Amino acid sequence: MHRIISSFALIATLTALPAFAADHRDSPIATNDPAADINDVYTFVNPRNAAELIVAVTVVPFANPLSRFSDAVDYRLHLDNGGGEQIITCKFPGSVRVECSGITGLAAAGIVGRTINGSGGLRVFTGLRDDPFFFDLDAFNATRNALAPRFVNPGRNAFNGNTLTIAFGIPIAAINGGGARSTVKMYASTRRTGATGISSGLSGTWFDARNPGQGILLEVIRGMDGRERLSMAWFTFDQGGRQLFLFGTGDITGNSAVIPTSYSLGGGFLPDGRPENVRILPYGSVTFNFTNCNSGSVSYQTSVLNLPASGVFNLSRLTSISDQSCSLLSAGQIDRNGRPAINTALINLVPATGTALKDAYNRAEGLANWTQFTSEIQSNLAALDTLDGRANAVLPAAALAGVLVDDRLIINTSIAACDEYLAVELGVAGKCGGRTLARDVIDDTLGAVVGPGVSDFVANDSVFLTDFPFLSEPN
Repeated sequence: MHRIISSFALIATLTALPAFAADHRDSPIATNDPAADINDVYTFVNPRNAAELIVAVTVVPFANPLSRFSDAVDYRLHLDNGGGEQIITCKFPGSVRVECSGITGLAAAGIVGRTINGSGGLRVFTGLRDDPFFFDLDAFNATRNALAPRFVNPGRNAFNGNTLTIAFGIPIAAINGGGARSTVKMYASTRRTGATGISSGLSGTWFDARNPGQGILLEVIRGMDGRERLSMAWFTFDQGGRQLFLFGTGDITGNSAVIPTSYSLGGGFLPDGRPENVRILPYGSVTFNFTNCNSGSVSYQTSVLNLPASGVFNLSRLTSISDQSCSLLSAGQIDRNGRPAINTALINLVPATGTALKDAYNRAEGLANWTQFTSEIQSNLAALDTLDGRANAVLPAAALAGVLVDDRLIINTSIAACDEYLAVELGVAGKCGGRTLARDVIDDTLGAVVGPGVSDFVANDSVFLTDFPFLSEPN
């Protein structure tokens, strides 16, 4: 039994560690909600039609043919030409149909997996595609953990799988203010609107790793009124070492449940259970708070004599119900992404500092709420700048933090040539900026943040289409 518990604790610890990438699984809340997890945003002027802006938003890391967009998630593209933000929102009713709208005159609706020609010249493709991103994840994680370069040549691309894609073909005339506002800043976000909180997949046995030999059986049940509640059976001991059986059922609110709890005395072992002697007595209340499908906390309060009046302890999953998937999901904005790797590399850079700030970063809505991360970005930029042994980033940490905290891709839609990342920010003449599918933005970022010439030694391995939606067919 102790070996089983120790093995479970080790597995739970390892699986809780995030697998960071550009924006794939870059925070706990996004990792726990793959359908709302944004991988990357790409934008460039269509090389076959200079009047059309192409934007591709990829979601669901390491997707497969069974992966689906969620009908309880809004997928949003934010565009700002300096005259105010406009948002195109895509919804997926039944997960098989897409409906996109938001900018006056632009709308598209149709079946997932096809290119849809909508109104106002808007084109939309949604479906499985090859993931354009390329990066040596293992070498980056080793570099992050050691705060010293660990890249080797050749590097290994950890992202040669697939992703779900929402690709837009947007008439530039619809977003450039009649030609007066050709520079557009953009990012994508996801907002979960339903299917949140404790669900049946949380059912199973749970325990406190510091106190083996006792545990809690949880089951999500549906009452006659249609409401779901959490039922608990807690197998524990009193202060004298006698077995104590606590039980109850309580209402669910989001990721929490408060359970009025009882215990029993009297009775006997079957077949003579002596039911006439059984007494059901009030214990107090037990409150469960879950952070994900495998961990949470329990607090309790009781007025029973000879028992601690209150306390709190951590809870870890020990078993689950066969064939019952778990998805403890949160409402509201789940993820946001403009430039690649900002949250990954510049928020909670050192694992020992935790991951709470990564969730806060992804959930912060609007530019006014982003500036709170300036000092965090600045301190991590300063640390990364010294990885090559010299302080030689493209800008001093304070100045560069002021640029990157505005986490939006910038593109000049009046320029057709789009093969240079950060061109607008760095004032590169004749280039539109944005982010093309083939551009090695990781090397660009390492060169700007760490120093010229720093590379992960991984090159693009995708063969892109020559026309819309441009992303390669899935592997």
